Amino acid sequence: MPLRIGPLRLPWPGTGTDDDPYWDAFINRPPADIRNSMPEIIRKAAEGNVFPVKSELHTPEVTAAHVKELALYLRAQLVGVVDLSRQRPELAHGYPFAVVTAVKAENDPYTSPGMGGQAPVQTGQFSTFIVASWIRELGFRASIKIEVSREDRERLAVAAGLGTLTGDGRLTVPKYGTKIYIADVIFTDLPMKADG
Repeated sequence: MPLRIGPLRLPWPGTGTDDDPYWDAFINRPPADIRNSMPEIIRKAAEGNVFPVKSELHTPEVTAAHVKELALYLRAQLVGVVDLSRQRPELAHGYPFAVVTAVKAENDPYTSPGMGGQAPVQTGQFSTFIVASWIRELGFRASIKIEVSREDRERLAVAAGLGTLTGDGRLTVPKYGTKIYIADVIFTDLPMKADG
């Protein structure tokens, strides 16, 4: 999939991605200075405070729909809500719900450490950072700082009804297959109706 930057297109026209050294470096070479990596900057950003007065909410169904609409507006491709007390109590960390977001990933960010390979991570972090901040502004707790393994993220995505696991344990979704990246999971006490 070519990337357009103004009038330029990567990889260069007439060359494939297999023999283009610039494209290979863009996808596979990690930045020499981690400060050049947007995902690292977002990851180190401090979470804001929870607003001291809880906002009045609609029903849990409407609240879940609003959270999903916001994440989709912020360029997530798939969003689901998991009731952690029923589905994955070992991951709850004192939060009853998890919001799981996914973005399309042409290159697997776990094996492509370059700027281009990390683009889905950046998109996912942007979405989850804004959604979690909005939830805190509503007066509810929301954290994306809890470490969750890739396997647990993918199991949460299945619990949220986003897709299924393949025979080798990878998440696959109807629209994108395995070309999907599960962003940082938002743990929250915002009352919502769970999916799945």
